[in-house]
Amino acid sequence: MERGLFGCMKNSVDMESERPSLDAVYEILSESRRRYLLYYFLENDHANVESVSLQIAAWEQEKSIEDVTEAEKQRVTASLVHSHLPRLEDHGLVEHDSRTGDVIAGDGFAEIRETVRQARANEDEVTVTGSSMESFLYSEPVPSSNRERQ
Repeated sequence: MERGLFGCMKNSVDMESERPSLDAVYEILSESRRRYLLYYFLENDHANVESVSLQIAAWEQEKSIEDVTEAEKQRVTASLVHSHLPRLEDHGLVEHDSRTGDVIAGDGFAEIRETVRQARANEDEVTVTGSSMESFLYSEPVPSSNRERQ
């Protein structure tokens, strides 16, 4: 066993040399919450479970982030933490630090990036609004005065 980026134990199988099968990729993408999380990594280097859960809940409810209730966000957070993140970690697509809630794209994500991009292109209603300017270590947003204006 070796340690991943967050110091968690990883399977000693080299995830870079094991490309997921096409069946595995499409099975992963078949669940919208996993798909939405991977869409986020098309434009961002890292995420936080809480902020991504809020965005996913907004997409699912077809409402703005401001209108998402705490209960809706918590349902998404629970399913990400207990089901979807472990599944994506098993395939080397993400690494998740359960202590801080930080998530980064894993080495395996590069292998399926184009397939994820194509899936997103076919799903018009999803717009990634998160930013990689979120604080990585402390899960706090960077003050807006420090963000670059678009």
